Amino acid sequence: MDVIISKVSKGIFAILPFLLLFWIFSFVYGFCAKIFYSVFGITNANLFITLLIFVLSLALLYYIGHLVDKNKEVLLIKVTEIIIGRIPLVKSIYSGIKEVLNIFSGKNKDGYLGVAYVDVGDIELVGFITKEEENMLWVFVPTTPNPTSGFVLRISKEKVRISDLTVSEGFKKIISLGVK
Repeated sequence: MDVIISKVSKGIFAILPFLLLFWIFSFVYGFCAKIFYSVFGITNANLFITLLIFVLSLALLYYIGHLVDKNKEVLLIKVTEIIIGRIPLVKSIYSGIKEVLNIFSGKNKDGYLGVAYVDVGDIELVGFITKEEENMLWVFVPTTPNPTSGFVLRISKEKVRISDLTVSEGFKKIISLGVK
């Protein structure tokens, strides 16, 4: 019986990445399909009006991106963040997602001073330098494959070797379990 359970659990873990990928794709497809069908419903399947709405949507997204790039507050985004900031559970999830996206987009360059390898005995840990003091560094060492948790080390500079990886490359290393 234990052999059967072991084989079944190994089979589940073997196909789990495919199932998760399928679930994510089906969610994104469903979301895009709802938008697409709502636009066609409004336009009565008129191709010209649909394309016009699509082009205007892209122009609006470009303009919002331009304002964000120039560090100007977009009123709609600011109001939405104020509303989300008042909902306890949603606020923590939103702020975590926003922080991770800011790191990957390169907007949070002040947050991390670089990727480093920390000597701990006979092993090296991958971490992110968050603050520099006199002869000490504060290094956040995330857990794998979920980098939202981890631990913070205050360690001497001699035990830290600066890496040439970018922050996004460091996160890719951690999330991919060192494969990429």
